[in-house]
Amino acid sequence: MNWLAIVLIVFVAFSWLMVLALCRAARLGDEQAARLDTERRAAQQREEDRP
Repeated sequence: MNWLAIVLIVFVAFSWLMVLALCRAARLGDEQAARLDTERRAAQQREEDRP
């Protein structure tokens, strides 16, 4: 097999894995931000309910 073809296949595979990793990281970041926002709202609600 041609070395150029091997390098191209490895490059495409690596690029695809990096895209998937970035998408997963972005999704996890969004989930964490939503969780922190929910916790912040709950803490604010508890603070408002205190006498």
